[in-house]
Amino acid sequence: MSEGRARGRGGRGKPVDQPSVVPGQPTVGPGQPTQPDLVPPSFSRGRGASRSQAVVSDIQQVPSSNPVAQQVHDDTSIIGGGRGVQRGGGRERQAGALAGELGALSIRERGPYRPAYEKYVEKQWKVEGKNSCGSYGDKVMLISNYYSVQLDMDLKIFQYHVSFKPEVENVRVKFGLISALSEIVGPVKCFDGGILYLQRQLPKDPMECVSTRSYDGASIAVNFKFVCEVHSNTPQFLQIVNLMFKRVQVALEMKQIRDHYFNLNLAVKIPKHRIEVMPGYTSSILRYDGGNLLGVDIIHKILRMDTYLDALYQLFHAVKKNPEEFKRRATKDLVGVIVMTRHNNKTYRVDDINWNGRPTDSFEKKGEQITYVDYYKQHWNLPITDLEQPLLVSKPTEKDLRRGEEKNLHLIPELCTITGLSEQMRTDFNIMRDLAVHTRIGPAERLGQIQKLLNEINQSQKVGEVLKPWRIVINKEPIRVPGRAMPAEQLLMKNRGEIVKISYNIAEADWSRNMRNASLLNPVDMNNWVLVFPRQSAQSSSELADCLSKVGRGMNMKILNPLAVELNDDRNDTYLQAIRMNLNPKVQMIVCIVPNNKKDRYDAIKKCCCIDNPVPSQVVVTKTLQKKQGLMSVATKIAIQMNCKMGGEIWGAEIPLKGLMVIGIDTYHDSAQKNQSVGALVASLNRECTRYFSKTEYHPSKDELMRNLQPLMTGALKKYHEVNGAMPQKIILYRDGVGDGQLKTVFHSEQEQIMSALRDAGGTEYRPGFAFVIVKKRINTRLFSPAGNNLGNPNPGTIVDNCITKPGWYDFFLVSQSVRQGTVTPTSYNVIFDESGLQPDHIQRLTYKLTHLYFNWQGTIRVPAPCQYAHKLAFLQGQSLHREFSAYLADKLFYL
Repeated sequence: MSEGRARGRGGRGKPVDQPSVVPGQPTVGPGQPTQPDLVPPSFSRGRGASRSQAVVSDIQQVPSSNPVAQQVHDDTSIIGGGRGVQRGGGRERQAGALAGELGALSIRERGPYRPAYEKYVEKQWKVEGKNSCGSYGDKVMLISNYYSVQLDMDLKIFQYHVSFKPEVENVRVKFGLISALSEIVGPVKCFDGGILYLQRQLPKDPMECVSTRSYDGASIAVNFKFVCEVHSNTPQFLQIVNLMFKRVQVALEMKQIRDHYFNLNLAVKIPKHRIEVMPGYTSSILRYDGGNLLGVDIIHKILRMDTYLDALYQLFHAVKKNPEEFKRRATKDLVGVIVMTRHNNKTYRVDDINWNGRPTDSFEKKGEQITYVDYYKQHWNLPITDLEQPLLVSKPTEKDLRRGEEKNLHLIPELCTITGLSEQMRTDFNIMRDLAVHTRIGPAERLGQIQKLLNEINQSQKVGEVLKPWRIVINKEPIRVPGRAMPAEQLLMKNRGEIVKISYNIAEADWSRNMRNASLLNPVDMNNWVLVFPRQSAQSSSELADCLSKVGRGMNMKILNPLAVELNDDRNDTYLQAIRMNLNPKVQMIVCIVPNNKKDRYDAIKKCCCIDNPVPSQVVVTKTLQKKQGLMSVATKIAIQMNCKMGGEIWGAEIPLKGLMVIGIDTYHDSAQKNQSVGALVASLNRECTRYFSKTEYHPSKDELMRNLQPLMTGALKKYHEVNGAMPQKIILYRDGVGDGQLKTVFHSEQEQIMSALRDAGGTEYRPGFAFVIVKKRINTRLFSPAGNNLGNPNPGTIVDNCITKPGWYDFFLVSQSVRQGTVTPTSYNVIFDESGLQPDHIQRLTYKLTHLYFNWQGTIRVPAPCQYAHKLAFLQGQSLHREFSAYLADKLFYL
């Protein structure tokens, strides 16, 4: 039930009876010049701004925040700014487009009937006959957000490829042409613009009919070519069922926005923050071990109450009407965002701002010229009040290009609403708190809202008219799934030099209090460090140094007084000069106190300390030091973080496997290098999985595949041998950031590189036990734990490896973290290769243990620690460094 992230244009909001030129979104062809230079006086005249990268977020509140909190947008399912904007605005491929994928099938001359396809065989990710279910833990019964779907396996469905002559681009016009032929094709049909599914076979093949286009009376030839009979076990069969469920949501008067459906009547406005929360559903029907299941979850779309034009004016006044600075900031902050046009509920990505365009410009419609002003007034009854505003440019997506739509769209800022939250809004505690009231809904309320939808489906006459002809029956009760609850882990720390075991309350999965009387597992003393601070922060800096010394003693970590370097100002160059002047080979750590979260300063410090003058570094914002009553707690977190960066080990878990190496891999789009992504590999170096080797590479961002994984893997293996005097006997690799559609490609590409690395590092006879595990956080699966008459979140350590898992897959769901608000989201694990010699119980238990070993958070997290470390490294390099870090830091967690 993975959520699609590419924006859909649909028919671009065209009424059925209108031509294929996109009304409401006029176009400029790729080779056409833009309109004459007409920059509005209110925004200053000048040359058109060049397009830049998407929004770069102001980041790095130090010390690092709770990784569970970092995943708030996954948990609340906020759709808007999205991952694309956060990662640099790169478009992501939209999977499952029937016309694009099935329309490319080779179609040859056929007789009047072709038998059904042979039985469809899906890729098997587990060895046939091998058990993929564990047994460790107490049995529990859980409620899911899946519903059983009964289908008629004997239903005959015939697939036709449909073409039009002359060619018709508008999907809605195509629908109208097909509907006019109901006497021939029958009343029951499913059409996506290129592929037609019927419950009857046409009398001829191929067959050509003539249909009349409603808006101009033109005769259009419609050609039908038989493709095949759709078998009940093929992907096409379930695609038809999913198309029908989209019609169900339309029948319930929900509105489609991108790939999901929303109830506009239930939108909630938060006036003081100028945002609106729109509730909706994400859904899909797929085949699972428990049969054909409908998965449904609650999502929310965030809209700004201000228009794009309002945002331009606010920015214009914020830069004090400086024309050049205004254009620079507008390109930086407002290019790359997703906007929605409320008159047709369509979303678009703003790829550029045409400063020379105006609403008074004209475009061609039905062979005649019409201005944008007149068009919107005549066809949408929308007046455009600001005639001097520029135009927004939205380029065609890959899906559009596959459809032959190559022209850019022009949008009117006044009619566009920005979706999602800006980085400034995300860091505003009050906004996020008020937003959470509506988006972070608890288990009982979440399932209640889902159940309300299922009740409406089963009671609605209109829905029945959609489903009954296709013999689809949806059960209104959610399925119950058996699970297992693993016990809480015991953590290893020290007390007076002896190893001690730390317990914690499994429901909270937090051991910050439990570790107060223990010391770090293997601390590093900080004898030589430099504290750099501006003059206005002199007192806060002194207090921090005193607190660090105090908390260090309690952790058995000696922290001596720093070399204090006071700055006359807080300019970037002043910080860098102070660092370089006071750095020598004995310095273990550079700590910089900064007045705010200014990104360019943070980036400059990190580049200096990670590349030019490699040394572990810590950046602390003055604001975090100003609450005196919480300073000791802040100092404790900072001390732990600095110890990690110097190579210390904070706590451990009991991992009985000898010669084990665990690896985490993740990728992140580089915000400064177009079409480039950072791939990060983090590999453990000791049995306790508390020390790591890290390395990165660059690869084209369009495919997410790590093209240069082999040298990273070889480097990790050689470092392991250097530390341990032997090669690892077992390697478990956790790969994050891969969707289901990329599994085969990742398996063949990255698996081959890994095997080559094993041969390079250990020779042809070196064959360690190896498992390749795909980790997915962005899923819509939810699990609820019955608690009397109420519902709660399952405890951390809850495993589900049946019923809602995929046939032929070696996969399982693990709830590893605890949330204080909202509904917990399990993490999906898919073992796509396994020659480790480990049983399912072993892999599941190891995975859970590793969620305890992320040292930036005194609790469990959603993914194994190596994955989170890889994400932190890729994020730092993609957002701040933009090139590889110094090899001197490779065996330290310097990026925490």
